Amino acid sequence: MALAKKLSLLALLLPLSTYVSAEDTAEENAPDPGDHTKVSSVISATYGVQSLGEDDNSWLQLTGQMSGAKENGNLFLGSLALTGQEFNSSVPALDDSFEVTQLRARYFEVKRTEWENAPMLGVSLDYIENSFSDRATQDRLFAVGGLIRMNTPFKNWLSFPIIAAAVGQNSDLAENLLGADSMSYGVQFNFLNSVYLHENGTHIQLNPQFASIDFGGDMGTINQLQMDTVLQFPLNSNRRHWGKVTYTEFFSDAGESSLKHNDKGTELKFTYSYYL
Repeated sequence: MALAKKLSLLALLLPLSTYVSAEDTAEENAPDPGDHTKVSSVISATYGVQSLGEDDNSWLQLTGQMSGAKENGNLFLGSLALTGQEFNSSVPALDDSFEVTQLRARYFEVKRTEWENAPMLGVSLDYIENSFSDRATQDRLFAVGGLIRMNTPFKNWLSFPIIAAAVGQNSDLAENLLGADSMSYGVQFNFLNSVYLHENGTHIQLNPQFASIDFGGDMGTINQLQMDTVLQFPLNSNRRHWGKVTYTEFFSDAGESSLKHNDKGTELKFTYSYYL
């Protein structure tokens, strides 16, 4: 944890004084992870700590994605991410363990529009497999969503509202112990925002993400709010190497009458990405 705190402090000391849009100053083909409609081929590795101050579980993820262009001008990408997590148990009868917890596959396609305030539209297909872990409430989830790139009055601020419909197959844990039905249905709304701090592409992201999933049965509908705060910055002049620091808070109404903070869900993650 001491190393994580030092890395986080170093990232926050990056220059914050120059507010310039990266699009106006960078080459058209330069990687720009702050623009969620700009597809790129990239490999990434993430290390993080979940449940800060509680269990301090390690969190690892490897991601690869390939992108390209169609004859009609649409851009697309396919990505695959594998996640593993450590579980430090405070219960004497349960051993500490590290498990593969999730495999996620995604296809994303984006097209240009003639709209001045929404120049890009995207659609995504998202498949998540959670059945590796006995702790998951859903074995698998499939979502179909749409994304818009919205221009704002500020050149250094890009905004991306996303809405998706999701259907999931609930796990044995959810069915047998929590009283859920076999299937779950819901909606997700994400509001991603990138604010550029420097002409080299350094930016922050403020990303509230809300999901409402009906598990049926005794579980009923569970609402969850995820708040991501991200600092992302290039590590070299051609912007092929990037670093990212992500701090995440979770809120849920599971077993509650309203959204409550989930202390054990807090995450601090560090990501290195190489753009091909």
